[in-house]
Amino acid sequence: MLTKTAIAVSLCAMAMLAAGCQATGGGYLAKPELLDQIKPGVTTAKEVEQLLGMPLNRAHFPAVGRSSMDYEMQEWTEMYDVAVMIDDGGIVREVLKLQRHRGRE
Repeated sequence: MLTKTAIAVSLCAMAMLAAGCQATGGGYLAKPELLDQIKPGVTTAKEVEQLLGMPLNRAHFPAVGRSSMDYEMQEWTEMYDVAVMIDDGGIVREVLKLQRHRGRE
């Protein structure tokens, strides 16, 4: 049986893949080191938005009581999708950084 976190991660990944198709404007993290300032269990969703700016996408997962604020970023030549998982109380629970995989060349 999948845990709530595994389900949330899977749903978040699907939402980010869908959002990646419409990536224009906001949601890009020019300074990846800003992620280090987000503290799970302490930082609020409002503070995340003040720190990182408007997300590329927001998704709500009512079955697990979580929402995600989705961003994208680049480190060197690698692209990443970043999901900041927020609980229903508005507090960050985890920050997920998922590397985008390239197709065969």
